[in-house]
Amino acid sequence: MKVMLFLLCACAAFADDVFLNNESDYPVKQQSKMAVQWASSGREVDEANNASLMGKALNPNSLQMITSQGKVRLSAPKNAEYFRILVWSKEGGGEPDLMTNWVEVVSKKHYTLTTDKLFPAVLMYGTGC
Repeated sequence: MKVMLFLLCACAAFADDVFLNNESDYPVKQQSKMAVQWASSGREVDEANNASLMGKALNPNSLQMITSQGKVRLSAPKNAEYFRILVWSKEGGGEPDLMTNWVEVVSKKHYTLTTDKLFPAVLMYGTGC
């Protein structure tokens, strides 16, 4: 019985739920899409940044779509250490045109996203000047 209780407590302690309070204009704006991109290491962050910089497609397995504003519960993948928010504000898909910096995942933490925390992708990759 004690072992079972310990396992239940351990599972609860390692729950990877994070909460996003989406106060941005997205994805409510017409034809926009929003997603969370997860990474399990600094190496994955670098790979995702390099892929975006080179115009390569995003890994769909690293994305979780956000379909509403307000409080959103996100289930981080196993071993996720970082995330960023991506926004496609224009019709047609392709690469996201707005994004946040990478943020460290802290279980049970509430993150607030406002429109002013979304930056043009070209500026994030250093090609905006």
